Amino acid sequence: MAVKEPSRKPQDRQSDRREVFSSKPFELSEIVARRLGATSEQMAAYIGVTHRTYQRRAKKGELEDAESAKVEMLDSLLDLGERVLGDEEAAREWLTSPILSLQGKKPIELLDTVRGYERVKNKLLQIEYGTF
Repeated sequence: MAVKEPSRKPQDRQSDRREVFSSKPFELSEIVARRLGATSEQMAAYIGVTHRTYQRRAKKGELEDAESAKVEMLDSLLDLGERVLGDEEAAREWLTSPILSLQGKKPIELLDTVRGYERVKNKLLQIEYGTF
C-alpha cells in the first residue's frame, strides 16, 4: 500500500523556490574558479557578465540569482565530471575543450541555458554508462 505524502502548502513550495533561485555568496564563484583554474575574466564570461560587473559582485560579496545558478551548474558539472572522468583535472579539461559530439563546442560554452546544461550533463552520463 502506497503511503500518501502530506500535501504541501503553497507558501512552502514558494519558500523552496526562493532557496533554489536565490543569490549565493560570491565565495562560491571563487571556489569554482579555483577548481576550473579560471581567471576572474574567464569566470565573468562563464556566468555572462562583464569583468567590471564581476568585480562589483566580489566587492558586494554576493552574486545575483542567475549568476548564482550558472556557478552552481559549473560546480555540479565539475563534480559529475570528476566522478565520470576520474579526477578534477580531467573534468576541467573536458569542460573547457571542444567536444565533437557537442558540435565542436566547449561544454562550458553551453551553460547559458538550462537546456545547454542538461545537454552537457547528459553527455557526461553517456560517457559514464558507455553509451556515447
